[in-house]
Order: sequence, then C-alpha cells, then structure tokens
Amino acid sequence: MIKRCPQHGLFRGEHCHCGSAGQVLLDETKTEQLGRLVAGSLRHFPADLGLEMDSHGWVDLVKLGEVVASRHRWAGKDLIIALIQSDSKQRYEISGDRVRARYGHSVDVDLDHPENKSPLLYYGASEEEADRILEIGIKPASQRYVHLSATAEKAWHVATFRTGNPKIIQVDAAAAQNAGVKMMRVSDDIVISETIPSIYLSLLASRNISRQDRL
Repeated sequence: MIKRCPQHGLFRGEHCHCGSAGQVLLDETKTEQLGRLVAGSLRHFPADLGLEMDSHGWVDLVKLGEVVASRHRWAGKDLIIALIQSDSKQRYEISGDRVRARYGHSVDVDLDHPENKSPLLYYGASEEEADRILEIGIKPASQRYVHLSATAEKAWHVATFRTGNPKIIQVDAAAAQNAGVKMMRVSDDIVISETIPSIYLSLLASRNISRQDRL
C-alpha cells in the first residue's frame, strides 16, 4: 500500500513513522500490480512493451507511463514516481525524464553505478549451493549480475526466502576488484558483480552472524 503523509510525503504500510494514517494513493492489490509491471518493463521485457532501453538500462519515463496506463487505466507516470519514491529497497531510480531499475536485470545491460568500496561482501546460499559455489565461484543465473549483500546478516535474511538454513559465503571484494572483477554499489544493502572466482570466497562461520538477525 502506498500512502501520502501531509508532513513527510510518501510511505508504505498503514502508518507513517510519525503515526499519521495518511492518504491512500494505491491499495495493496494495485501496488502489487503496478510493481510487477514496472519490474517487467525495466528488468525483463522492455522491447515486448515497445520500450527503447539504452545500454545502461534507462527508458523514457513518459513512455513508461503510457505503457502502464494502457494496461491499467488507473495508473500512469505519477503513480510510477510514487511507487519508486516510496520503495525502501531502492530498486529503481529516476534521472530527469528517464527511469531505470538499479539491479535485477535479465536483459543485457551495462550498468554504470559507483564502484564498490566495501572490502568484504556476503552471499547466502543453501548448503548444497554453498559447496558448489566454493568450487566454481559465484555466477549470474537468470540475472545479468550476481547480487551481494553489504552485511552477513542481510545475506542471511535474503537467503531465508530460498532455504531454511542458509550458509553465508564471505567475498574478498577488495582482492577480487584488484584482480579486475567489476563490482558496483546499487543501494545501501546491495552490490552487484560480475562472476566471482572461487579463490575470493570462503565460508563464514555461523557464530560470526548476528544472532539477532537470525531470530
């Protein structure tokens, strides 16, 4: 659900952090519908919708608004902006009259985010996946880039959506980047990367992951 607080602007959920119930812009169902369409448009099938995407993943915001409105009569450019500005996961960004997904692409794009500065990064996997990754490295699967987490706790949390008992792989990002592996910071929590060879990976002991985040 997307709402607008008279004091603090757009937010998701029932109440703003100030306690205001706010004004509803989109209910849960429409927020989900719009989110799925925007994700598909900017990450997976822009050409199928008649959108021209440049090499860095940008598309025209007005054109995207027209595409969205052609499928959901209640939607358009203004609600796309509200969706993006209220998204705490920072999945999208707007620059002038252009918009793009920060990460998560299955189409071939050459993103140009700032270089990662964190010396260590983390990746969550099942026990079976972890064993294989430590042998062959981390490679993109259905997406253009590998997604890494800034903290072990965040990697553990993300991995729990795929497996019940995640194993956390620590990435020596500084060494990998020095060797030429491209890594980019796309949000507070997420770094995207090209294939990471196994030489830069190690299994993190569970005792080194904050217990509070694992509860």
